[in-house]
Amino acid sequence: MLIFYVVKSNISTMETKLIQDKNQWNSWLIANNSSFTQSWEWGEILLSEGKRVERLAVVDGGEVLAQAHVIYTNIPFGWRYAFCPKGPVESSKFKVQSYKVYEQLAKYFKNKNCIFLRVEPASIIHDSKFIIQKTIDINPPATLILDLRKTEAELLAGMHQKTRYNINLAQKKGIRVEEKKDVEVFWSLMNETGRRDNFKLHDRGHYEKVLASPLTKQLIAYFENKPIACCVFAGFGDTFTYLYGASSYESRNLMAPYMLQWEGAKTGKRLGYKKYDFFGVAPKINDGAEYEYDPKHQYAGVTRFKLGFGGKPYQAPGTLDIVIDNTKYKLYNLLRKLSRFRLWRRNRGCAILPKAKSARQ
Repeated sequence: MLIFYVVKSNISTMETKLIQDKNQWNSWLIANNSSFTQSWEWGEILLSEGKRVERLAVVDGGEVLAQAHVIYTNIPFGWRYAFCPKGPVESSKFKVQSYKVYEQLAKYFKNKNCIFLRVEPASIIHDSKFIIQKTIDINPPATLILDLRKTEAELLAGMHQKTRYNINLAQKKGIRVEEKKDVEVFWSLMNETGRRDNFKLHDRGHYEKVLASPLTKQLIAYFENKPIACCVFAGFGDTFTYLYGASSYESRNLMAPYMLQWEGAKTGKRLGYKKYDFFGVAPKINDGAEYEYDPKHQYAGVTRFKLGFGGKPYQAPGTLDIVIDNTKYKLYNLLRKLSRFRLWRRNRGCAILPKAKSARQ
């Protein structure tokens, strides 16, 4: 495991404030290129599931330097940790050293009895006085981004030839795509896809709440009036994000997922978004022009599929733990390893343990 130790610095006049105004929260995030996972609407989904959520701003002299939407999780011994998905989001206007923001947040969470802060920053954290430890990624750090400011012709020209062929094939086969929120269709196809690809699902209630949110849209592909594939998207700021996808194996030769991705990009473009985010591919393993990745990575299959659309790679540092109490953090990690070992022993008769896809918290 990678561990960094660096030097302590002063916090100056910074303070952490709780934000309770939706427009104030979202407008700042949009101006600073935030992911939908930090939006007010995504927080409302989590709150409706009974999670404890806070929306925090790090302020200095009246200026907001960062915002952090966090979810608290209770762990043994009355301890807890805070998780900030795809954040904190730092100001693009005020160039401050990020370690100051993290020091202020750590001070706040220490008073909340948190032993660590789990973050997914957009860039590497430099010069923190805390131990920063890489942990298992919650949301995927690597993705592909399509520039929706391009014309449809330019987007098609940037795709792999096979991808264009499959989109055209789906159209010729008579696939019809409809924008419609339908939980029954989604849940049925998602269960089929989960069994086929061997990954865990959230419970149905989570997806119901996601689809009920104004943040999301759903596209359904029909063949002869039968739903054979669907996708769910989240739109926030300038980005339209592909969130979930599911399809029927029986209809795989109709290439509906290719058509849905293309219709998703066109929908985002029509709605005025500038970027289409595929939200998760296997990380690139070299600096070459070709996108090379580990063929055994859990996202290897979808990576091959998504690369065909010609998006530009983007990679963040991943999920990191900022350790507030090192002794308690070590004990927590030991207990977590023991729990996983017990799970492995219980399931060792199985051919394979289910893989957990992105939590998208």
